[in-house]
Amino acid sequence: MKRLYNIIAGLLCLVSVSCHTDFLELKPDSRLAVPASLKDMDALMDNMTVMNTTSVLIMGEIGTDDYYLNETEWNSLTNPYQKNGYVWAKDIYEGQQCPGWNNAYTKVLYSNIVLEGLGKINQNDKNMEQYNRIRGTALFWRAWQFFQLAQIFCDDYEKEAASQKMGIPIRLSSDINQPNARVNIEATYQQILHDLTEALTLLPVLPKEKTRPSKQATLALLARIYLQMKEYAMAKQYADECLAIADELIDYNKVDSRLSFPFPLYALGNVEQPLFNVMLEIQVFFSYLKVNPTLLASYEPNDLRFSVYFLKANNDYTFKGSYNGYDTFNPFPALDEVYLIRAECSERLGNHEDALQALNSLLIKRYKTGTFQAMTLANTKNILTEILNQRRKSLVFRGVRWSDLRRLRKERGYTLVRSLGTKKYELTPEQENLYTWPIPDNVIILGGGPQNVR
Repeated sequence: MKRLYNIIAGLLCLVSVSCHTDFLELKPDSRLAVPASLKDMDALMDNMTVMNTTSVLIMGEIGTDDYYLNETEWNSLTNPYQKNGYVWAKDIYEGQQCPGWNNAYTKVLYSNIVLEGLGKINQNDKNMEQYNRIRGTALFWRAWQFFQLAQIFCDDYEKEAASQKMGIPIRLSSDINQPNARVNIEATYQQILHDLTEALTLLPVLPKEKTRPSKQATLALLARIYLQMKEYAMAKQYADECLAIADELIDYNKVDSRLSFPFPLYALGNVEQPLFNVMLEIQVFFSYLKVNPTLLASYEPNDLRFSVYFLKANNDYTFKGSYNGYDTFNPFPALDEVYLIRAECSERLGNHEDALQALNSLLIKRYKTGTFQAMTLANTKNILTEILNQRRKSLVFRGVRWSDLRRLRKERGYTLVRSLGTKKYELTPEQENLYTWPIPDNVIILGGGPQNVR
């Protein structure tokens, strides 16, 4: 146990330091103990303060159209990446650190330490189950970080160009003196899929704790990834496999919308959420969040998502509908998202009836009992448009809106507009470079490969 305390203390020291200097700059501490037992490695992966929190996907949320700030609030933001990210500026960091990047690679470090430690342990019949679960957990967490980083720091996946465009540094070693060179987007996604495909064979079907990954969580994540890659047949396959394990949806008629936070605390008892996960808490959302009136107006009178998700504050609305059950955002795909993935992929593959069935199965749980009119081929003009509209209304502040804007910007022609006083800022479908955040400056200085052009 003393060794474990040394491990965690040493690694938390790295996390603390990384708030002030770039994580990939850090030099290894010769006093840092290496986990030598399965018990130690289990504890390392169960460190929810590190593994389950500070998701980098919050950076994508900064640029979305689901909320707005007024000029006074915007001027009061103290962190450059939040202030500049809101208006899609070319210079994001102004020489300061990027906490999201640092936190993600800290989780990658934890995962790599465990994977290397497992390589030194002999498997046998007695430890096989624990060994496999720990290995699957480390692979899962590493892949989940790489995917999140790819949504922020490299272009969206386009099959034809994926081998020509730069991805992220894929760190597969705990040696932090390892070069930080970026691989291409294709190699980035292939590593993510490789890790998750193996994790799928190792993890339990369902977890004992919401803080631990599982086979169902892995299937949900694979469905999201393949949707982002526009591989619709694969995304639907994994969505179907995920829902074959458990497909229960929350009936919002049974949710008390009068509560400040209507869903179960820490996602415990939330049948839709397979994994407790937390986005990085930042000033722009936790001090000033006001929901976009256009989004609010899109909900019909009997749509319970409005009263469950949003709380009126003065003349505006804020968000209370986190599946974590308190004032943090959970970016991990829940089962309502998996239903929407099934619906979208079915429609794109030409299976209109299947698409409507998946969509109706979700929406009947979201409308006041007896008021929902099922969508049919006869009463639905454009099924795909309806699915995408419902996707936005269901997955508010779930870490997917930025990814959706990226993958759909050409197809749907989205233009985002910010107004601050007399100034207007626009993000058009043609401004592809502004959909990709720059690599942190000090990573580039340390040989992290070419910088993203803004």
